[in-house]
Amino acid sequence: PSSRANSSVVSVGSKCKYIVASEWNTGFTATIRITNTSTSAINGWKVNWSFSDGSKVTSSWNAILTGNNPYGASNVSWNSSIQPGQFVELGFQGNKGSTNAQIPIVTGGVCQ
Repeated sequence: PSSRANSSVVSVGSKCKYIVASEWNTGFTATIRITNTSTSAINGWKVNWSFSDGSKVTSSWNAILTGNNPYGASNVSWNSSIQPGQFVELGFQGNKGSTNAQIPIVTGGVCQ
């Protein structure tokens, strides 16, 4: 079962969105976009997500990836600050656990 994309506006003035960029037979690529909707910079971020269908992340970019379902991702030195009105994206490739790429809910301090 797939869940819907999470685009919740948070108290710090940002939102997180999970986007399936492409998918094929057994795999997919996806990004998580963190957008700063506030009037002050976000300095440092971490997000979390998990798949309920057995999907697995096999590689990632633009973040430090931790865990193995649930997953966590945090900023690297060059994308830790998100200025007002700007966004950062982290990406990954994975193996699908079901026919369609699952869209999990993204959580974390910048996504609550």
